[in-house]
Amino acid sequence: MNKKILFAASNYWNSIYQVGSHHYAKLFAKNGWDVLFISDPISPFHFLKKDKTQLYERYNIYKGKIKSGFGNIKIYVPWAFATPNEKPIFNTEFVTRNWTKVTFPNLVNHIKKENFGEVDILWFDSVLQAPLINEIKYKKSILRIADRVEGFKKISRNLINQDKFLKEKTDVIIYSARLLKDYLSNYSDKTYYVPNGVDINHFLNSRKDLPEDLKNIPKPIAIYIGAIDEWFGVDFLFEVISICKNISFVLIGEPRCNISKLISLPNFYLLGRKNYNLIPNYLNNSDVGIITFDVTHPVVETVNPIKLYEYMACGLPVVATLWKELELTNSPALLAKNPIEFSENLCEALKSGKSEKYIDFAKNNTWNKRFEEVMRIYNN
Repeated sequence: MNKKILFAASNYWNSIYQVGSHHYAKLFAKNGWDVLFISDPISPFHFLKKDKTQLYERYNIYKGKIKSGFGNIKIYVPWAFATPNEKPIFNTEFVTRNWTKVTFPNLVNHIKKENFGEVDILWFDSVLQAPLINEIKYKKSILRIADRVEGFKKISRNLINQDKFLKEKTDVIIYSARLLKDYLSNYSDKTYYVPNGVDINHFLNSRKDLPEDLKNIPKPIAIYIGAIDEWFGVDFLFEVISICKNISFVLIGEPRCNISKLISLPNFYLLGRKNYNLIPNYLNNSDVGIITFDVTHPVVETVNPIKLYEYMACGLPVVATLWKELELTNSPALLAKNPIEFSENLCEALKSGKSEKYIDFAKNNTWNKRFEEVMRIYNN
């Protein structure tokens, strides 16, 4: 009988943001494990939001209309009558601890129906799903931490308490950034550093067709792919774009912060959401990858950016704002303290062009290597 792992993950399975838990789930499946991938719940209140694109994708997973694409990976999004968030009533301790009890069908019963009521590993990267640790039988529990949750603006005190509860309750804590070590010092007897990585084959063996919406964008192209949220350096990037008028700046993602000042610039292009399978096409037809995070934001200091490895897997030079964790990766990326330095680094990166040294860096930082490390931790 195959071993079983239940992932309690933040991002839903077919999200445009494919993060650590997605890659680990696929690798567990490829190594013969049965996987149940449960992402954060939706509720009737979510339908009050204006943009429902992601919501309908999650709803279709709940209804069983979307499958994982892997025979031994089952995916699910719970339907709850109340989900924990920062808003009044929903930010209470009662909702935070009991939302799984007001799901339809009942979440724990659904898990048992899928034959995951008893698992070898119960894996968390979602604070919301902390109640499952008291409701599912497991041989070993793992908490993977990629961020300091209290650094996010939209986080309730009760969810922060749930984060602390999971740190204390789980058997193993895996963290993806070196600077999270001190943050987890109270749990040093069970913490392990395993950074982010890249699905190297997804990028190396991808097609290189020029996407239709890139055809009319002048070269050279500096590209950013990923979350455009509270930690994104809008003002910083505005200054860079204003200086580098001969470079086209392309952003791929869904803005969750105000980027109106960027849209006003003639050499700025927002292309919106793109499926993960299409991302290599955009990178392969760009000239430099950029990461413009606001280094004053408390979340950024402990970010080990997946996009760094993905850019380099396509041979792209990378220019980024400078923060300590990124500096510690010892990558070939050019790091900048201010917009002028960033602009100068862009010129240098464009002159040097694409290079095998970036691909070599990516090859040394694959999710396969990270999975091997996770299995060593598990087997101990």
